Amino acid sequence: MYDRWHKSHPKPGEADCAEHRSRTRPMVPTADHGIGKRWQVRYRDLDQQQRKENFETKAAADNRAAEVDVELRHGTYVAPSATKETLASYAQKWLEANSAGPTTALRYEATVRNHITAHLGRRELRSLNQPSTIQGWIRKLQDTDLGASTIEGIFDVLSSILGAAVDDGLLPKNPCKASSVKLPTVTKKKVVPWTLERVRAVIAGLPKRFQGGGKLAFGCGLRQGEVFGIADTDIDFKGGWIHVNRQVRIVGTKAVFALPKGNRIRSVPLSAQLAAALKVHMKEFSPTAVTLPWGKPDGEPKTFRLLFVDEKGRAYNRSVFNQGVWKLALAAAGVIPPRERGAKYLQSAPEDGMHALRHAYASVLLDAGESIKALSEYLGHSDPGFTLRTYTHLLPTSETRTRKAIDAAFTDEGDGTEAEGTPRARSSAVCPQCALAA
Repeated sequence: MYDRWHKSHPKPGEADCAEHRSRTRPMVPTADHGIGKRWQVRYRDLDQQQRKENFETKAAADNRAAEVDVELRHGTYVAPSATKETLASYAQKWLEANSAGPTTALRYEATVRNHITAHLGRRELRSLNQPSTIQGWIRKLQDTDLGASTIEGIFDVLSSILGAAVDDGLLPKNPCKASSVKLPTVTKKKVVPWTLERVRAVIAGLPKRFQGGGKLAFGCGLRQGEVFGIADTDIDFKGGWIHVNRQVRIVGTKAVFALPKGNRIRSVPLSAQLAAALKVHMKEFSPTAVTLPWGKPDGEPKTFRLLFVDEKGRAYNRSVFNQGVWKLALAAAGVIPPRERGAKYLQSAPEDGMHALRHAYASVLLDAGESIKALSEYLGHSDPGFTLRTYTHLLPTSETRTRKAIDAAFTDEGDGTEAEGTPRARSSAVCPQCALAA
């Protein structure tokens, strides 16, 4: 640490400072006396570059010198000039460098614009090093009535940005990782699968040109976009398989073909009854050639003969389908009330989207004894653990299996009668193909 206003090694005979005195050394003013901050900390950074920082008081300089010493010894030093970049500027660089798919990239951009830079964008990166700053930002998000799961998603994006800043040497640590930063509790609702009666009723309420699509969604557990993207070449009627090779998705406002979620191409067993239903559909509604860009709006055009298209022969638009075709089917099945007179839209049904058919597929397979690993593969999940966490409450309990096993043992050993008080009830589960045939 150095005193900028006084010489460290004055020459003999130089006049003492008229403003400052010292009992231990002569105080000879420098040419910078009274100009700028008096106390200066000098050091070499991790790259052996000379660094200088000036302070108003000796105490502040002492504190910074001690702080720099610790950072240099621990390898966490970040040059102050580097952290002067604002979060808005760095977040934009992060967005431009991100390798996420086009749909995810649009979601990231909206998240950064609406929830991160809107609150923290003008702040320098170095000012975000305090976990209390992050906690205050979370509080602001809560005050805007955003849901806990939405806030968690926004927080994950900020954490990724600040994590990249740490990797780039602009922050010593990611404040989002601090144990004192607490997110609002996310209450995850258990999946409540539809009854088979509701599955049948909703599929019957779909227009005839898409009833086969409803059966495919339920009979193979496909996602909506995957049903929209199924082509005639994806069906192996002889081997009994549906090959899920693509989906139709919306990027911005434009429909494109893309790989299934997570880029997980997969094959799902095709039951005989579902195969028959698809043959009937294809006989009445011939597969239609549809050309869309691949992956992104300006991607290479690809053409596939789709099984399910709208009245104009176009790939289904998710938003239009959900607000019209799907909700009308829900109303016809009694899931939601009919449109009220004068109302522009039908009642919202966030828990009863087309994904409900996929949940029903999972529940039927689990009740029939299918393994979590196989179900995970058929659903296209990247992790069987996720499948287990999502549907674990639908698995038959161990005590139920125990009772059935002992009942079966008693029944098989003697006169064919059931043990008193423990009648063997037939399972109410129906496999997808039987339900579709009903």
